[in-house]
Amino acid sequence: MLDYLYFFFELLALISCAYSYKKLDQNFKIFLPFLVFIVIYEFANIYNWLNWHNTNAWCSNFEGIVELVVYGWFMASLDKRKQYRKKVYITVAAGIVITFVDMFFIQGFWNLGTIAIVIQNTILATLVCIYYHNLLNNNDEYLNLLRYPPFYATIGLLFYSLANFFYYAVFSYMLYKNNYYFYILARVITDIGCIFIYSLLAVSFLCFSRTKKLS
Repeated sequence: MLDYLYFFFELLALISCAYSYKKLDQNFKIFLPFLVFIVIYEFANIYNWLNWHNTNAWCSNFEGIVELVVYGWFMASLDKRKQYRKKVYITVAAGIVITFVDMFFIQGFWNLGTIAIVIQNTILATLVCIYYHNLLNNNDEYLNLLRYPPFYATIGLLFYSLANFFYYAVFSYMLYKNNYYFYILARVITDIGCIFIYSLLAVSFLCFSRTKKLS
């Protein structure tokens, strides 16, 4: 049961998003179809329905593209500067191109595209860091971060991206070394990353409901 604890938090995020959907800002509403996709995808993976040629790596590669597009678009939407948003879209597009190159020409369609995943998470972590830099330096008004939905969503994304970056940056090497302790540590790190992002997404959605009630 504990092996699928992350799935509980994905369901929690989906339920919270559906509950708060009418009160969400427009840029948060993309998370409802995204979370529906994630829950269906993970449920299918639990029962190995997506295994093809004895692997589900191929669908994990495509799932990474979906995450990059959704989270990249979300991070761009938090900035009002059109020129900056354009740069984010270009960076995300470059990440998608790299993913396809990795899938079809470097690591192969049936193998996990660890190179692409590392680059994807580097992009997302960098976007979050740039967002916090701009938030702290360009915000003239007092901002209560504990009631600010983007704070929870972005901090969750930062932890998730860093956890995935660490895991996949050393994945191939540790797999080659057949390091048993790495398997244990890696599983814990990735699960914690999932728990962080989906629990904090749930909190960010519920912040909208609380804000509406207080106003």
